[in-house]
Amino acid sequence: MESLSGLRNWFETATLLDLLGVTGVLIYVGAYLCLQLGLLKGDGFAYPALNLTASLSVLASLTANFNPYSVAIETSWSLISIVGLTRLYFVHHHIRLTPDEAVVANRLLPGVKKDRARQLIRLGRFVDALPGEVVATEGHPVRDLAFVLAGACGVDRGGVPVARLGPGALVGEMTFATGAPATANVIVAEPSRLYLVDRGALSAHLARNPDLAATIEQSIASDLRVKLAETTARLSRAIAEGRS
Repeated sequence: MESLSGLRNWFETATLLDLLGVTGVLIYVGAYLCLQLGLLKGDGFAYPALNLTASLSVLASLTANFNPYSVAIETSWSLISIVGLTRLYFVHHHIRLTPDEAVVANRLLPGVKKDRARQLIRLGRFVDALPGEVVATEGHPVRDLAFVLAGACGVDRGGVPVARLGPGALVGEMTFATGAPATANVIVAEPSRLYLVDRGALSAHLARNPDLAATIEQSIASDLRVKLAETTARLSRAIAEGRS
C-alpha cells in the first residue's frame, strides 16, 4: 500500500518532463517487446525510429534531473539510431540492383534489404549458357546452385527426359544442403541466362547469416513444391493417356 501511495504521489507531482521520461521508457520497452514478438524488424525504419524517439524523450527529461551517466547513454543511443536510419535511407534511395540481380533477389531473397541481397548475390556470377552445356551431372556432386533467369534446361535420368526447367527454376536445390550427388542430368536446352553460386561459398555465408538461410530455405521449398506439382500433373496425364 505504501508503494502504491508513493506512486500516486509521484504522478500527482510529476512535471511534463517527468511524464516525457516515462513515455520514453515505455517506448523503449514496447519497441523491444515488438521486436521479440516479430511485430517489428530490426532492419526496418520503425525500430530505430522508435528508439530515437525514446532516447530523445528520456534525454529531455534529464534536463530537469541531470545525470551524466544517463545523459551519456541516451546521447549514444540517439546517435546510433540516427546512424541506423541514415543507413536505411541510403539503402532505399541510393543502392540499385541490376535487372538480373533484382530477379534473383525477388526469387531467392524476398523481403531482404537490397544491400544484404546484393552482398549475397555477388558471391555468384551470371553466365550466358549455350545449348548442350552441362549444369549438373547425375551421380556427381553439385558444385553450384543454379537459377534460370531466361531460356530453358532439360532434365534427364539415364538419358530419359523427365522435365524441362524454364525461367524462375532452381537447379541443384535438392542436394544443396546435403552435398549429395545430383539425382539427374541438367543440360542447357536453348540459349539461357543463368545465375550460378558456389555451394561452399553460399553455405559459409548463410552460416554467418541464419536469417538469410531461413529465407533461402523457404524459396527452395517453394521451388520444390512447384516441381512436385508439375511432376504429379505429368504423371496424371501419362496415366490418363495410357488408359485411353
